[in-house]
Amino acid sequence: MAEASGSGSSVLLQAARHLIAENGYTAMTMRQLAGRMGLLPGSLYHHVSCKQDLLLSVLLEIVEQRIKGWEQGSFSNDLRGFIGYLLQRQRAHPDEELLLRHELRHLDPCQRSWLNKSLARFEQPLLHIIEQSHPGTRFAAHDASRICAAIFAVVEAADSLRQRGIDEAWIETRTHHMCSVLLASPCKALS
Repeated sequence: MAEASGSGSSVLLQAARHLIAENGYTAMTMRQLAGRMGLLPGSLYHHVSCKQDLLLSVLLEIVEQRIKGWEQGSFSNDLRGFIGYLLQRQRAHPDEELLLRHELRHLDPCQRSWLNKSLARFEQPLLHIIEQSHPGTRFAAHDASRICAAIFAVVEAADSLRQRGIDEAWIETRTHHMCSVLLASPCKALS
């Protein structure tokens, strides 16, 4: 993974993120990245061990920024606030969804495990909201997890609608509505 200390690492991750978003992981070369940063290609390996570790670092950084944005944001701690945060983040950082959805396939199983742990941390606020939405009802863990996955899928679909030129207010209203429906009717609840 890229070194976590110093602003040089942050600059490296940002440059890699933009290059991967522009060209895709397989088309991006370390030589291109070095050129973009004004470095000799071999000097990149003082910061990152290999291209695949660089990808993992970029994806982990995206998830960490999302977690930090939620924790430090001024959104309400309910479904409407969380969905609002996700939609706002999606508009502000359109490359994040693309990278998380398409480029993670290049990670090996161990790296994917690291990313999944980070993604699970990001899902915790939504899982808490799901559990709080039905007081006195205990969800089976897989049901809350499925509702969480479905809500994230609905929010991801908002980006596709946005790319088709559909009005943002319409997207927000429908996304909130669909997510509320998912939350209102749990598949199975344990008494």
